[in-house]
Amino acid sequence: MVPLATHFEFKKALFFVLAILALYLFYNLLYVNKIFPNIYFADLSLSGKNREQVSQLVSWKIDSFEKSRIVLSVGEEKIVTDLKTLGIEFDKEAAVSSIFLTGRTGNLKNDLTQKLKAPLAKTIILPIYQIDWQKLSALFSSILAKYEVPAADATIIFKDGRWQIQEESPGKVVDKTRLAALFYDRIENLSEVPIEVPLVQELPKMKTVQAETALWKVQMLSNQRIVLSFERMTWELSGKTLFSILKFFPQGIPEGNVWQINFGTEPILFKRITLEDSNDPLLDVGLYGTQLEDFVNRIAEGIDKPTINAMLRFESGKVIEFTPAQDGQKLDKRLTSELINDKISINGVAADDVVGIDLPVKVTRAKIESDRINSLGIRELLGRGVSYFAGSIQNRVHNLTLGATRISGTIVAPGEIFSFNNSIGEVSGATGYKQAYVISSGRTVLDDGGGICQVSTTVFRAALLSGLPVVARTAHAYRVGYYEQGGFKAGLDATVWAPAVDFQFKNDTNQHILVQATVDAVNAKLQVDIYGTSDERRVEMTEPVISNQIRPPPDKYQDDPALSRGTVKQVDFAAWGATSVFARKVYIGNRLVIDESFRSVFRPWQAVYLVGTGG
Repeated sequence: MVPLATHFEFKKALFFVLAILALYLFYNLLYVNKIFPNIYFADLSLSGKNREQVSQLVSWKIDSFEKSRIVLSVGEEKIVTDLKTLGIEFDKEAAVSSIFLTGRTGNLKNDLTQKLKAPLAKTIILPIYQIDWQKLSALFSSILAKYEVPAADATIIFKDGRWQIQEESPGKVVDKTRLAALFYDRIENLSEVPIEVPLVQELPKMKTVQAETALWKVQMLSNQRIVLSFERMTWELSGKTLFSILKFFPQGIPEGNVWQINFGTEPILFKRITLEDSNDPLLDVGLYGTQLEDFVNRIAEGIDKPTINAMLRFESGKVIEFTPAQDGQKLDKRLTSELINDKISINGVAADDVVGIDLPVKVTRAKIESDRINSLGIRELLGRGVSYFAGSIQNRVHNLTLGATRISGTIVAPGEIFSFNNSIGEVSGATGYKQAYVISSGRTVLDDGGGICQVSTTVFRAALLSGLPVVARTAHAYRVGYYEQGGFKAGLDATVWAPAVDFQFKNDTNQHILVQATVDAVNAKLQVDIYGTSDERRVEMTEPVISNQIRPPPDKYQDDPALSRGTVKQVDFAAWGATSVFARKVYIGNRLVIDESFRSVFRPWQAVYLVGTGG
């Protein structure tokens, strides 16, 4: 038999279920096509309203809110904006549908729960909306930016002639996480209550004590010089240039320290506001990839050049069209960066004061592709001369460029003597030259063709390295700074002054030779190449030995009516007098064919200033 108590409990449970079902049916019958009790949209009660009434109320409430102003309070200041500026749009129909679905989802459990809860508590239906996160982020970053004072991290600076730590300082920033939550609250409640923008203290991520290790490394690096070289061009990485490619970062976090938080489907990025002292990392030092890449790119701009194959077109035995050959060269930038990384000491290992790096440059030899050129025996590079002209005035650069063009394409037959003066032709204003300063009768004066000696000097250097006999060469009266640029010593120059002073060399090979000249304006470099057929001659040259150096005389001032009265212009710089001697030996196989020395005696030269006497 079933105990009486059990029957009682069963009847009680059955009664409860029937009561719930009755309530469910009562609500469904009483609120057919109407909103159930205690349902709100924002602060609007929608109980018993039909769909049309709900639609009107929802539309009115959203329209009213959209017309209102959003007020942000930052201390005593107010920032007024609107929903459109914030990029917020409401979906009224979706909100109405959401309201009518409340208690009518088709899920018996959920619907019963809603109906039982209705007499006891409010159900607030949130509006349906979309946010343009780009506009909202713009608000965070621009409108509020002036109220923020970012924390300043401790870092390393160069000040008062030494590397030192710049101490940290705290900041005050907008708590964007809290601000976003306040925005959500106002939007979802369609509330016009002003929003108090929360400002919080931002602690620096890096403190003075943490930067001390990095300072020690930087002080060690400050004594280091990295010298990168290719041919006679050099670049130096030291001092502030070296410091510019360093980066400082918390140990273990080389890529920075940015956090993000997701609201809905979109992330908001913000700064880390605090760091626990127990987790504060030390400041580390590394190479800043972008800055290092920029430095290497600047080197490449001075080195890289395309390969240009030589072409000559003859007419009536003369060269009328000439494309000079140019060897191509390209810096291996990746390997250069690796070499710099290897040489710079950033790990506490003592570094050499000066470290040299030979730049990895791939050279592509130019081809000489004309049948006529090949028939003349112009097949390969015999020798190359270079000189530099940084700091030259515009007219001087014009003249040396024109002079280089005039000698380019000169063909020298076997046994023939190359004359610089004959090759370059008349030097005057009538032939295209401009006035630049030259030395004449012990005075610095303006004359046509100033700068031509840069070309003759470079041809002299090419002839020396080609192993060709020098027939006539005259040194300058005094040392010219241009000819010692690029690391050259005094004595590797040749002056010309038609018709009395000429530079000449002889083609003692069995084939024709070609002289070509190119000007690199970017690097202020003049290059002369001599092509022909190699007979396996070998050149041995000593470095010039400089002796008998004499101090320059006092500065010299001379009148110049071409300058306005009162103007003082320096046209020459002081140069020490000296004697320069170097030797050259040329071998063909094991046979010595040239054994000579070149002696140059340079007068001491004063700085020369022109003093204007004109009107």
